[in-house]
Amino acid sequence: MKRLTLIPWLLLLSACTLPFGAPPVTEAPDATPTEIGVALPPAWTPTSPSASPPTARPTGQPEQEPTAAPEIEVTALRLTDLPGGYDPSQPISYGLSPANLAAGVLQPQAIAMFEGSDSGTLVLSVAAVLATPSEEQGFARWIETPTTLIEVLGGVLGSLEGAPRVVDGYSDIGTASAAAEGTILFRDSRYNTQVVILRQGLAAAYIVVLVPRGAQPGFNLQDVVRPYAERLHASAIPAGAPTPPVP
Repeated sequence: MKRLTLIPWLLLLSACTLPFGAPPVTEAPDATPTEIGVALPPAWTPTSPSASPPTARPTGQPEQEPTAAPEIEVTALRLTDLPGGYDPSQPISYGLSPANLAAGVLQPQAIAMFEGSDSGTLVLSVAAVLATPSEEQGFARWIETPTTLIEVLGGVLGSLEGAPRVVDGYSDIGTASAAAEGTILFRDSRYNTQVVILRQGLAAAYIVVLVPRGAQPGFNLQDVVRPYAERLHASAIPAGAPTPPVP
């Protein structure tokens, strides 16, 4: 008689293991779990606050800390570097972004743009620090063949008309330098364009002057570039740092 009294209790306990007495769900064999959050944007992807990165296995040798690169701050042209009649302008108003002005080589640290109120001349200045070997190599190619930058800027601004030419008289500025000129079609107008590329130690810069056909910029480019190169030299080479060889 005692064994019979246990059967109802066993049946009751087995029923409580299922939600509200629902039949058990049979798991599909070899079911692949779905990863939560894969389709969400990165900013929305949930992360567990308790998650921690895996601990790296010891290699037996102490890790060498990377050598800290000297901190350099370079500046672009200033309004005071130009004669009267020029006003600051915004490159974005001409459809130019830092990515455009990097031209696939630089990481711009300073950008400045000015416009002549009477002549319509545009002056664009970009300065950067050569932080990687690939940037140094790319900038060296610009100096070796300065017409390349004219071609790149022609594609960024509009289109290049004719073949660009190397300009003499700019090869003795700073660590290395060069210049080129060409005609760029920009906003349905032709601009006589001249670009000067220069390097001072770890600093790299280029200056572009776009002069509408028939207009005069009101200054000699040599008179603007050389004082700027001196200022770039003073701020770009840390004290005691060796001057890199001419590329």
